[in-house]
Amino acid sequence: PSSSPPKPTANPWSTRRRPESQEAASSPRTMPADKTAATNGDRPSMEKALARRRLALTCLQQPGRVLALFAAVCVDGARSAVDWLVHHRAVALYPLLAATAAFAAAAAVPGPHTPYVVYARVAAEFTVWWVGLGVLSSIGLGTGMHSGLLFLFPHILKVCRSAEACSATGFDAKGNMWFAMGADELFSCEGARGSASWVRVWLAVLPAAVLWGGGTAVGEVPPYWIAFMAAKAGRENEELLELESESTSAMTALQANIHRWKVWMIAFMKTHGFWGLVAMAAWPNAAFDLCGICCGTFMMPFWQFFGATFVGKGLIKAPAQGAVFATVFSAGPRSRAVAAVAGAFPASWGVREALTKGVARALDSIDPKGGVGGAAA
Repeated sequence: PSSSPPKPTANPWSTRRRPESQEAASSPRTMPADKTAATNGDRPSMEKALARRRLALTCLQQPGRVLALFAAVCVDGARSAVDWLVHHRAVALYPLLAATAAFAAAAAVPGPHTPYVVYARVAAEFTVWWVGLGVLSSIGLGTGMHSGLLFLFPHILKVCRSAEACSATGFDAKGNMWFAMGADELFSCEGARGSASWVRVWLAVLPAAVLWGGGTAVGEVPPYWIAFMAAKAGRENEELLELESESTSAMTALQANIHRWKVWMIAFMKTHGFWGLVAMAAWPNAAFDLCGICCGTFMMPFWQFFGATFVGKGLIKAPAQGAVFATVFSAGPRSRAVAAVAGAFPASWGVREALTKGVARALDSIDPKGGVGGAAA
């Protein structure tokens, strides 16, 4: 009896795969037919050689080559953007040119509209600044700049100190951008109103925190997009496949626990989809790049991926971080938090004194001239 040919193995990471007939039909487009057979025999060795060349392509070993490729990608992206605008001129190019011309004319001619123009310009600069810092924080597969520690948390400290100095909130906190303010400079109390309660202070730092968190969500797009395009081309993701098949026998206890955590995280993402991604993004997850690669390999729709990442990072994690640091940097809420934690332990243990001294040392290291450490006592 005739046996049917074996079926190709299904891709365990993707819901779509190009048929073999389509792959066979696409190969002659990139190479003449008379060279295809000769090249197919050397394909594994050629792929290994290309992989070795890609591993050696680093900024330290080949800086000129890396910069040249980066410039080529930037030029290609700019050309694609211009082509898209030209082909969508009715809904994108013409409205953009009209809005730019209208704003330039309104800025050049003073009048009753001038305060609104100034507010729009400052708001745009504020948005670009904090979103850009968020992108720098998360882009680069974990090699990004720690802009939260360098910019966002000092901004929260500045808002807390200004609220204590003014005994009110409502001041304009958008001036702390583009290095316009010094480290020890506080916001002006002009326009301050209401009390300096914890909720008001948290609401004052919330715009910068949400914009920064949204920027960190944008920075997670490149790993997702690379994995998505690879899955669309029918290629397996070697990192994910090796992760599931790798043995933990030769690992240390810590390495084995981290490995099991990554495997569990991938299974969790497979099971829960959108809300699983929200849960993985809603806390400082150092392995979230793997979540982006995982979603791209699953070919999760872009807006579903970005929406879940923005909700987790921009609307949950960053506001929660703002709440924590607004508590730590404000004298009254900080004292109440220390008392609440110390109240769970016997007074003879000295937990309150230890926490007070530890918080004072930490705050003095962040702001030695601001005197916030002394307020902890």
